[in-house]
Amino acid sequence: MRRPQSLVLVLVILAAGLSGCFGASESDAGIKSLNLQIAHEDAGVVALPRGQPIDFTLYGEEGAWLEVPDDVLMFVNHSLVPTGYLHLDDDEEVYGQILATPYTIEPVILKMMAMDGSNLEIEVALENETPIVSGQEWYQKMDFITSVCDDSTKCGAYINRWMGSPNPNFERAASFFQGHFAGLGYETHILRVIDHLNPSEPESLNMIAWQKGRNSSCVQGMGAHMDIAPPGGPPGGGTYEGAYDNTAGTVSMMLFAKAFKELDIVFECDTFLALWSSEEEGLRGSSAFATNDCDYCLPKDKELRFYINMDMMGISWPAKKSTGDPFPYHAWSGPDADSAIIEQPITYVMDHVIFDVQHAPRNLSIDGNYGAGCDQHWDEHDNLTMDVHEDTFGRSDHVTFRNLGAQTIFHLGAYDADYDAYHS
Repeated sequence: MRRPQSLVLVLVILAAGLSGCFGASESDAGIKSLNLQIAHEDAGVVALPRGQPIDFTLYGEEGAWLEVPDDVLMFVNHSLVPTGYLHLDDDEEVYGQILATPYTIEPVILKMMAMDGSNLEIEVALENETPIVSGQEWYQKMDFITSVCDDSTKCGAYINRWMGSPNPNFERAASFFQGHFAGLGYETHILRVIDHLNPSEPESLNMIAWQKGRNSSCVQGMGAHMDIAPPGGPPGGGTYEGAYDNTAGTVSMMLFAKAFKELDIVFECDTFLALWSSEEEGLRGSSAFATNDCDYCLPKDKELRFYINMDMMGISWPAKKSTGDPFPYHAWSGPDADSAIIEQPITYVMDHVIFDVQHAPRNLSIDGNYGAGCDQHWDEHDNLTMDVHEDTFGRSDHVTFRNLGAQTIFHLGAYDADYDAYHS
């Protein structure tokens, strides 16, 4: 789960020098047998680029281990090592990648220990680099999709994406989005569902991209709705480009899909990356995917592990209002049957990524509150900037999968009284 915006370490022990600087134990015969390299150089020679993966190789004996800090991600065999702790089960040579995030704090301390208890800590520098999922690329793609001009190489004009009547603008945009995922190598489909015998007026039209996982008995997914509120829709009166709700989430999905391929991730379960239609009309797009039977619909014979929903991205902490107060950031996990306890394992993952990996301020608050809420915990966090917890909040496509028993995460920026123009 991690995502993104998804380095490699090499260590050759120079006994006296490293012992004095980094505290290797006096009995270091075991640690000398470990060899850690980053980008084919001794660990510590090459800086870790923030936001970009870098290759590492670890040579060692059975029982040795390597540990990276919480805000550094480690990938082995095309999968995230979720604990950041790599244990050697045999005398072996391990290849992988390390990814320092844009939020990684210096200095980066890499820890190694041999079977005999000898250990070593090595400090690695960081250097700034364009992240694998970058805000600049996100903005440029947002601008291209929502802008209208005479030069089609500069302006895509994929606007007026509402459902409910024959709409060639929506069809054109869906084809564009499908081309992006297909070009990355995903198996892509357009799911068109017609409930009233009029093929030119589909009830829903979704873009579904599939990637097979290691375990074909389970399924997981991420998605965002690509439709926008029709003119006149509250709050704000509707819009023709839907920049915030939800071109922003749509573009986020496009960039995550690209990052998964660049990191060469192999998913544990069969995974769908989806752009839904008809969210604004009552979650009809995601419901069509979940309830219909087709080769690329949600399988009924597989365990549904989790679903992550991207809606209204981009107006949240650390952005500030004209008052100087920060906009809030919302991340809600579920299901939440008992509001007094944390029930879902994915809640702990969400909390770890936001506060330990990204170092977001857990207790940052404002003098006042963020307006009307609509969940059972609102009085406990109405002034918190980082609104991160287990909840029953609905109003978007995660509800479709939560109702099927999946663990869900709903990422959301400012909304309602925080930013009441999200449909303008």
